[in-house]
Amino acid sequence: MLAAVTPTYKMPDPDTLRRAAAVADVIDALCVARCSAQLAGLEADGFAVRELLLTAIQHIDRAAVAVRRLCNAHVI
Repeated sequence: MLAAVTPTYKMPDPDTLRRAAAVADVIDALCVARCSAQLAGLEADGFAVRELLLTAIQHIDRAAVAVRRLCNAHVI
């Protein structure tokens, strides 16, 4: 026989779900920004422009890793 499960176990807190959705939106936005910067870098002719775009991509990647780390740690 299975043990009884409380309703709070089956029904997550709405605030927690909203925060998780917001974090997912941030991750999606960072991914879109990274792809856009990468495509712009492929079309750019100047060395300085490419370097700036590479720096932007690196910072976007760092932000995405930080958000994922927060999600995995259940801080948010």
